[in-house]
Amino acid sequence: MRNEESRSTPVISRQVPRPVTRGPEPARLPLAEPGRTDTLPLELVRRDIAGDRPGVPLMLRIRVLDAFDATPVAAAVVDLRHREPTGNGELRGAQVTDTDGYAEFRTVHPGREPGKPVQITASVHVGGYLAGGRTTTYCGPLYVPEQIAGQVTAGLPPTEDPQPNSGGPLHSTAGGPLHVVPRDRFDLTAGLLATITVTVGD
Repeated sequence: MRNEESRSTPVISRQVPRPVTRGPEPARLPLAEPGRTDTLPLELVRRDIAGDRPGVPLMLRIRVLDAFDATPVAAAVVDLRHREPTGNGELRGAQVTDTDGYAEFRTVHPGREPGKPVQITASVHVGGYLAGGRTTTYCGPLYVPEQIAGQVTAGLPPTEDPQPNSGGPLHSTAGGPLHVVPRDRFDLTAGLLATITVTVGD
């Protein structure tokens, strides 16, 4: 845990497989509808989204690939937001992807909105977003599998996992499930490690 407090070290220290042909199918982030994206204040460009807010720690690594040829998308801005664990507030933060397309975040397990899966909304801005120019934005939900979310949000009504490829709650092929691993399988409050690969572009 100590090395995660240093800004010079990765949030998730374990090795993540680099080959893009292995692992789960990447989640697709489609082009956002015009007028559906907010501006991104520079103070929100931070790895630590949660700050001192209580909750189950969640370390998230996201990789952005080009949908056409599966190459890493470097210098894209990954903008994440999700419901606070308690209350109706929202947590938000952004990071710029590295040369391998990775961005990392420290947050807490999101709260559950009644009737919906526990999820994080991901927006990927491509094309100089932080340089002042308007960009192309891709957006979609990343959800926590109910196997994990149901234990963290005990006492709240569970929901079925979305089925992006079968017309489920996501209503399309947008977004997808996070791969979530507990740090301690006997104690989820010790923290969670989450990874996902997303694709942008046509």
